[in-house]
Amino acid sequence: MNRKHPIAALLCVLLILCSLVSVQAEDVDTEDPVPVTFEELKTGDTGEMVDNLQARLVETGYLAAASGKYDQATADAVKAVQANYGIEETGIADDDTQEVIFGNCYLPLKVGDTGNLVSALQTRLKEKSLYSGEITGNYDATTQQAVSMFQQLYSLEVSGDADIETLTLLNSDLSEREIFAAPTATPKPPITVYTETVPYKKKLAYGSKGADVQKVQERLKELGYFTYKKTTTGFFKNTLAAVKAFQKNNGLPETGIVNEDTWNVLFNDQEVATVNDAPRPSPEPTPVPYAMDVDVRNQVVKVYTYDENKEYTVLTRVMICSTGTTKYPSKPGTYVLSGRKARWCTFPKWGGGTAQFWTKIDDNIAFHSIMYVNYNPDNPNMSTFNHLGSRASHGCIRLHTTDAKWVYDNCGAGTVVTIHNDGNTDKELAAFAKYRKSNAGNTVIPASSYDFDAEPPAYQRLRSRHYGMTVFWLQKTLEKLGYFKDTTATGYYGPLTQSAVKRFQKANKLSADGVMNEKTYNKLVEIQKKQQIAAKAQR
Repeated sequence: MNRKHPIAALLCVLLILCSLVSVQAEDVDTEDPVPVTFEELKTGDTGEMVDNLQARLVETGYLAAASGKYDQATADAVKAVQANYGIEETGIADDDTQEVIFGNCYLPLKVGDTGNLVSALQTRLKEKSLYSGEITGNYDATTQQAVSMFQQLYSLEVSGDADIETLTLLNSDLSEREIFAAPTATPKPPITVYTETVPYKKKLAYGSKGADVQKVQERLKELGYFTYKKTTTGFFKNTLAAVKAFQKNNGLPETGIVNEDTWNVLFNDQEVATVNDAPRPSPEPTPVPYAMDVDVRNQVVKVYTYDENKEYTVLTRVMICSTGTTKYPSKPGTYVLSGRKARWCTFPKWGGGTAQFWTKIDDNIAFHSIMYVNYNPDNPNMSTFNHLGSRASHGCIRLHTTDAKWVYDNCGAGTVVTIHNDGNTDKELAAFAKYRKSNAGNTVIPASSYDFDAEPPAYQRLRSRHYGMTVFWLQKTLEKLGYFKDTTATGYYGPLTQSAVKRFQKANKLSADGVMNEKTYNKLVEIQKKQQIAAKAQR
């Protein structure tokens, strides 16, 4: 099979993960973003959308050649994709079908097949040390044996054929995938009871793909909720309906999203209700997980979660941002998120630039990532990245792409967002936010990590711009002693931490350089231990 790779335009970039490279683009924004959706395609259609679809079908092996028109061959190819992925076989490329085609779409392979897809299969098996032959592009007995070995290692049905499930798992990240022993002949009980907790990894929702989606489908099928003829690795209409039915019968909010609560009832609750069981009562509703504070003065978005009194006082994330300019300000006020989101958005009023992870705040403003060219995550506007920390948008709250994705994934309907420009200048949080531009993985260390009665950490010389648990201990200890004020401990050694260290050093007749050296550390430990002894004596 001779394959070409001409995909270059709109649709095929919609599901690619974001990354950053230094490429300049036009700096545009708007208060009226337009979410991007697929356009249904059917027999007789022509145009760029059809060209892109056919090119992708050729690339994945479902179509022999592109004709430029949605003809019978195209409809047959679409039907084949739908059959393999458990979608109704209409031959029409609807949203569900296109999400599969432009995602991780695989063509089943078997003995006798030839071409580039077989070569790619052999290469991947070779990377896993399962195939020792030459990369021939011929699905021969050696290839079949390697596929069988992979299926046995990962508890798949051992057929030697590279089916959808095998190809999806083979081409996924297997670093955390457990290798199981070959299945035994012991019959399974009617409903599996897991003796160990099945760990929750990530939220699964409409459009999600991968082995975890199939695991959810298999469990829902076992419980009687997923009734489609076969399980797949795609979370589409049938999975959505099954999840909602499961949630309704198990007293969970009917969101259609497999969050941690739904996952734990599905896999880790021994009283889980099957489709034939009486519905379980709804639990007491839990508060919305987060509240957000957009601080225009400091160009920082602070995210809080709730404390034991259900009040949003626990700082959990600090994100650098670009709010609106003075000409196009981000309007102060209190907003409640509706839950409307889009993976990509465009800004036609300001030149058509695009951004990722759009989360609507109101009709005029939204959270979203820095700007990109033509939906291409490999072609960002580095000017918009460099301007994070200053007013630079047309009213939207522009974020580091990592933070925009976090908001997109974690902040849904009911989340309260406060935008204000009357906050006090907080050099500590502003410095931490700027530090995260290049260290986005380092977030606020949770307050629950601090225990004043615990042993102090081992000595580590600390100074400005350091980050970590020892910095957090330093901040909390200085806070209790009255030196660290007017900001929040995050684990980042900012200017207010440095000033607090200087004040402590000066009060204890140490060299006041703002660096936690060994003498400063020893003095803090000495005072901490004295306070611990005094506290125990009073109990």
